Amino acid sequence: MDLRDFQYFIAIAETGSFSKAAMAHTIAQSALSRRIRDLEADLGVALFYRNGRGVVVTEAGATFLTRARAILADVAQIRSDLNASHATLQGVVTLGVPPSVGLVLLAPLLSQIRNDFPGIQMRVLEGFSGYVAEWLASGRVDLAVLYKVRAGTFPDAEHLLFEDMHLISSRHARAIGQGATVALRDLVGEDLALPGAPHGLRILVDEACARAQVSLSVAMELETLPTIRGLVATGTIRTILPVTAVQAELQSGELVAQKITGPVISRELILVHAPQRAQAPATRAVVHLIRTHIEQLLESGAWLGRV
Repeated sequence: MDLRDFQYFIAIAETGSFSKAAMAHTIAQSALSRRIRDLEADLGVALFYRNGRGVVVTEAGATFLTRARAILADVAQIRSDLNASHATLQGVVTLGVPPSVGLVLLAPLLSQIRNDFPGIQMRVLEGFSGYVAEWLASGRVDLAVLYKVRAGTFPDAEHLLFEDMHLISSRHARAIGQGATVALRDLVGEDLALPGAPHGLRILVDEACARAQVSLSVAMELETLPTIRGLVATGTIRTILPVTAVQAELQSGELVAQKITGPVISRELILVHAPQRAQAPATRAVVHLIRTHIEQLLESGAWLGRV
């Protein structure tokens, strides 16, 4: 016997007719009669009394009817539970981000994932964009939010926003430039702390200097954002960063930012999937939330970027 036998039996018992049950389940009446005979033979009891007006269940048939209904109800509940379990996203998503992105994006993003998708386990790796790109290429991360280094890099990447670079100095540092802005050539002779090549920000600055025919003094090559911020705050050195990387220090007045002009230095933030994980439901859910939160941060002014 199988579940269809239970369904056929219940339909016959409820309608009192083989022909009506056969029509309801789109099965030939002769085939339905054969299946019920086989069911009765399997159980070793008669399930129906047959008479000129149709059929009614026997005493054994009444017992079987109660059990058959319960079994089908249990099966329906199992299917419902499995579908609900499938609908509750499960899985591990490893996300790579640069520190400046993590400062603004991670807290609201991870909080919502924890609330809305408790079945998704997030793993987050922070590093400059050069490292994040390597992690993505090696399969160490499933998803990356990083800064595009050169045209043609990650051709399938999704654009998120542009950020303009600023000169970041201590509030006690000697003033240069024109108040809120500073020309790239005004930085000549100023000691700077920057990440080393091949990291995206350093490549961006070096290419801008080459176009403007300007040579800057990189006194220190540092790979950690907190160290760069700490040194700049002492007033002994300056750096070039987007304002998102130093928002807290700017708000407290510890640091000051001047937009670099002549030329403006901008970088593009992109979203990239590891090919083998792009269609995973948990990854797609995280991608959607990243887009949503970046849009909200831009609209609120919490992220000073532009689309």
